[in-house]
Amino acid sequence: MNRKVNISVDNLPDTLRGQIHGVESAIDNESLALFTDNKDVRVSIENAAHGLRAYSNTFNHYDLWGRFVRSGHKKLPLEEAPKKTIITRKISEKVDGILYDGEIKITPAVVSSRKDGEDVEYLVWPSDREEKVERALIRLASKGKIVKINFKSGIQYAVVFSMNELAQELKAVGQSMPYPQIKEALEALQGSKLSFKYSATDTKNTDIDDSFYESNMNFLSSLHFSGKKGQGGNVKCVACLNAFVHNMIDNLEYKGYYFNSAQELKRGLSRWMMLRLYHLWRYAAPGKTYHFRLLSIMEKYGSIYSTDDITENKLKALRRDMTTTMKDLIEKGAISEYSITNVKDDKTGNIVDYTYEMHPSDQFCDEILTLNKHNKRIEIQGGKRIVENAVLIDEDKIEAIVED
Repeated sequence: MNRKVNISVDNLPDTLRGQIHGVESAIDNESLALFTDNKDVRVSIENAAHGLRAYSNTFNHYDLWGRFVRSGHKKLPLEEAPKKTIITRKISEKVDGILYDGEIKITPAVVSSRKDGEDVEYLVWPSDREEKVERALIRLASKGKIVKINFKSGIQYAVVFSMNELAQELKAVGQSMPYPQIKEALEALQGSKLSFKYSATDTKNTDIDDSFYESNMNFLSSLHFSGKKGQGGNVKCVACLNAFVHNMIDNLEYKGYYFNSAQELKRGLSRWMMLRLYHLWRYAAPGKTYHFRLLSIMEKYGSIYSTDDITENKLKALRRDMTTTMKDLIEKGAISEYSITNVKDDKTGNIVDYTYEMHPSDQFCDEILTLNKHNKRIEIQGGKRIVENAVLIDEDKIEAIVED
């Protein structure tokens, strides 16, 4: 069954029709065809604890950055806005041999909601709710609900869906939300701004100079709705992805993961860690382990900042949070066991951090193997990877073969 949408200009909301020259679906566009190719990544029932798992994509370093607010203000009336609304976090991730180092700034959106019969404006920071909706949105895109729109001002990729379709993706992983909440989350994603600047260092090739990047954009480039009053879940939506995500799709800078496995987890830290394992633990195999420092990982997640004073009680609280997440990952079948080592201050002897060592389960190793094979096939089809073990034939032999 082909789930990829075949859409025309006439199907789009009125706000878009006069701005565009044409539309291509994943059926017609090579980059989108690769992004939505998931036919070979279903884990067999024999190898899966919960049956077949839903497939989605995660963007290389972009999804590893702390783009969502884990603590502090989530939604405030404008008159209660703090003096400092922009949140700044450090970027430090190593992906596929490239070290990304810099900072990211998150500016909240202004959304309008009805309260006591009046429209009230609120500041909304992108938080766990927005992260859930964004993951479900990319899941829909990975299933084929994505198109290339040729605007008069340029080309954009957009997810085309109904509110009911997005609600069903959330419901499938136990994250049900009423339509007004989903709509507000989408508006928060469109209104929230990302500003980042970072360097990219190729750690495998020191002869290549560092690259520097600086950009300002929104989580979603634009958002469009169409329908009739009282239509509810049948309202049609078009969410245009930002330029950064657009380029990552074109450059094959994404990897597959099993959406249900990560998103069914109830706790935000557990979901984030599971996605991180799918993304970074690409060599998971029996006997191979994954290490991380507690404070470093919590800073990446967004629970703490590098400037925070981590007291003994705060460190214990962070460890309790991670212990619960480790139990979640064991219960989910991602890891078989883990160990913790104390990190002590050389002068005082006090515990100042913890090092975690995780062991993959056989189930997770099988899943990673399947996903790696799929990713390799996508890269070969997209021309990013040279086919390994290719047989080279010289011209004389080619002529002999042809003559025969």
